Amino acid sequence: MMHFPDNTVFIAIFSVLLSLIVYLFTRQYFSRHGKNDYQKKIEIANNEMLYSIRPLLVEKKVPSKEILAAVRYSTAKKYGVEQNDLYDEFSMTSDLISETIANTFLSSDQKLEFCSLLQSIK
Repeated sequence: MMHFPDNTVFIAIFSVLLSLIVYLFTRQYFSRHGKNDYQKKIEIANNEMLYSIRPLLVEKKVPSKEILAAVRYSTAKKYGVEQNDLYDEFSMTSDLISETIANTFLSSDQKLEFCSLLQSIK
């Protein structure tokens, strides 16, 4: 059996080192956990922006860049994320074009029409 000296200095140093190790491990764990939560918030916010724009496109209306900027600002504020981390106009329209092309319920002419509308946003 190992015998620790009855020295209070030794115990204090050992306690500080152990506390530092625990602190570093918990900080690393919560740092990773916080990044995952933030990424989930960004994904949800981006999806909400796409959902808010889709109904306009169905009616063949194109939102202006100012409207898109307002949607982006309010969505970032709602979810507590940075605007720069959310979709910009190019990313948003690219995802919407991809969804339109993949939609099996639209004819080829309808797909091309919606894609042309979306290109005008870029």
